[in-house]
Amino acid sequence: MATTFDINTFKSTLKNGGARPNQFQVTITFPPALIALNQAYARPSNFLVTVAELPGQTIGVTPVYYRGREVKLAGDKVFAPFTCTILNDTDFQLRDGLERWMNSIESNSRKTGVTNPEQYQAIIIVTQLDRAGATLRTYRLFGAFPTDISPVGLDFSANDQLSTFGATFQYQHFDVASPQSFIN
Repeated sequence: MATTFDINTFKSTLKNGGARPNQFQVTITFPPALIALNQAYARPSNFLVTVAELPGQTIGVTPVYYRGREVKLAGDKVFAPFTCTILNDTDFQLRDGLERWMNSIESNSRKTGVTNPEQYQAIIIVTQLDRAGATLRTYRLFGAFPTDISPVGLDFSANDQLSTFGATFQYQHFDVASPQSFIN
């Protein structure tokens, strides 16, 4: 039997009106060594990250040839970089922390830096919220570290705007948790 279009069935399929892209929070944690240097880096970043994304992933394809025919097998998983846009507050707290974090990996003035991943990798938490602020889904990005901090544009004609900059992070893997998975 063919399904006919029914607006009420459609609306009931979208629980709570569907997930909204503007309902999220991102917590960028800094490595413990940086927090020990400056406790301000322990301050939550939840309100300053204004654009983010849920992480992506790709499984590569390994072609194997059999009698002239290509047989595709699953290859290795690759995680897309995590990118976000950050509001630059007047004390430059997050930008300063990210600059110091990158400088600890490789010094701006010398070709030296920490080599132990435990010293420069941390966890980033991305949470999708519902319209009431309850958690729908949480992604934890493990082994994250910044690889790019974009320039901050300065412009005499930029009225009624706040300063922002982008940041890109690489990470090793992520896990996903829904509120139900926390209940055992």
